[in-house]
Amino acid sequence: MTTKSNKALIIIITLGITFSILYSLFNLKYFDKNQNLNEHLMVRGDINLIWKESHEFKEDLIENHKILGAGKEYTRTFLPSKILSIFYLIFDEKFYQDYEKKIVSIGGKFKFLFFQIIIFYSSLIFFYNKLVKYYKDENLSLFTVGFLALDPNIVQWHSTFWTESIFFSLQLVLLGLIINEKKSYKNFFVIGILLGITFLQKTVAIFLIFFVVIYLIFDEKEKKILNNLILFAGFIIVLSFLTLDNYKKTGILYIMPTQTKTAHYHYIAKRIVKENEGSIIKLKKEEEKWKIENYYNEDNFKSNYEYSNFLQDQAIQIMLDNKIKTIKIYFKNSLSHLVLNPLQTFYWHKYNDKLYKNKEFHLSEEAQNYFYFKLLYSLIVYSIIALGLIKIFTNKFKINFHLLILILVLYFVFILGWVGNSRYFMPSLIFLSVFFGNGLVQLKKIFFQNKL
Repeated sequence: MTTKSNKALIIIITLGITFSILYSLFNLKYFDKNQNLNEHLMVRGDINLIWKESHEFKEDLIENHKILGAGKEYTRTFLPSKILSIFYLIFDEKFYQDYEKKIVSIGGKFKFLFFQIIIFYSSLIFFYNKLVKYYKDENLSLFTVGFLALDPNIVQWHSTFWTESIFFSLQLVLLGLIINEKKSYKNFFVIGILLGITFLQKTVAIFLIFFVVIYLIFDEKEKKILNNLILFAGFIIVLSFLTLDNYKKTGILYIMPTQTKTAHYHYIAKRIVKENEGSIIKLKKEEEKWKIENYYNEDNFKSNYEYSNFLQDQAIQIMLDNKIKTIKIYFKNSLSHLVLNPLQTFYWHKYNDKLYKNKEFHLSEEAQNYFYFKLLYSLIVYSIIALGLIKIFTNKFKINFHLLILILVLYFVFILGWVGNSRYFMPSLIFLSVFFGNGLVQLKKIFFQNKL
């Protein structure tokens, strides 16, 4: 690595960290506050549930001095609440002023956001060092890392408590290990462990292992079966820990959280039934009938687990009976999902304010004006990515690796796109950064050719 590229990397990382810290301080200044006592502007929705889980896990650790079996039952992503609670335990911070009334504590949040920022940019340096050896092209590697470090679509998540920032870091380390050309048995084992941890951070990552294994079968030259068995061993160790932890809490052996079982029912099945029948009264009656027949108890986890299985079965049947409508919903929402949203977290925080209580952001005049900015921004980014794709496949440049990246992007779009939320596209954008970097190289080449 040349001195020039070293300086460029330092500048990029420094700028990224600075922007992330400034945005964190901005968020905390304006949005770290409660309204109506128990309505916190930052701790809402999914984060509110993570907050509750973090509090209970922390209290359980203090009282029982054990990790296995501690905290609430596993109903959503496993790792985020554990990381947050251990961090808060180390720094002796409190999640709530009053847990019974669910009044979130004010202050004490910057240290965790700073932790996320440092983890991400450290992972980015690791990824750059692997990338520059793999591509043997400092400019390409710097362009890729520069996009990851400075793109506001990505930077905004480091300054919030969603699951994205740490997931991005895991993705970067994982990619760095995969492109490491000389892999020992230890490397394969670590990749397996990391794939398991990535799943614990976001359940959507459950099937990543199969794509990675297929890639390694084609990419590795020796001991393919043994290496992949070692990789699977690492992955299974993590899943075994999760399964045992779930069993100690609930008496049930399971891996996927209940949230994943009911998502399609609430987001798609109900929508289809309402379009077909004008209401969801029939669905409600089916739910009530099942509850009576199966002696449903909302305070019993086993009963809730069985209920989530029932809702999952209902959703599958409704979607199979309405294939065309299901495909249309998937397609339409996936298009919305692909539109980049560099100010998503800001507007989410802003419209949590009581000043906008009766007005959703997507229905506001501000949202209509912002849409054109999002669309233009997306077109610019995707145009550069398209240039990168053309460069890669025209030159047949490291095709196996780039096919893996493309498949992983399509996988995330298929698994998450139907929700229609730009936030769920962010893991795909991390992968697309390698195409963006290649696109900038091509753009630079075209610019200098025209200049000459």
